[in-house]
Amino acid sequence: MTENPPYKLSASIRDGIAEIVIEGELTRELIDRLRQDILAILRGEKVAGVLCDVRAAKGPHDITEAYFRTRSLPSDIARLPLAVVDLSDRNFHSFYETTAFNTGQSIKFFADVEAARAWLKSRIQKSHQAL
Repeated sequence: MTENPPYKLSASIRDGIAEIVIEGELTRELIDRLRQDILAILRGEKVAGVLCDVRAAKGPHDITEAYFRTRSLPSDIARLPLAVVDLSDRNFHSFYETTAFNTGQSIKFFADVEAARAWLKSRIQKSHQAL
């Protein structure tokens, strides 16, 4: 039997955007499990963007992990714009955004959830106009 993780994951769909909230304690050992949980949520829905709110999550910000994580996303998920709401280390945010950009992903960090939603809506609108 698999024990419950020490984090809480909740998700909803709002205006074509998957809004995922992560709370609780994260460790390096749990990151892959969390990633699989999130991928399962995203694969079960038709979404045009993802907002991930990690303000209530505690855990490491590992640059090496971030580098490999951006390169190991499935292509159907990697194409989705991602807004992350986080109040932690801005240097890490900048590194993550650049690393993701170098792989063709569109990821941006925010301190405000409404700003994150507005950015996602503008990205989704731009992608629809390109079609």
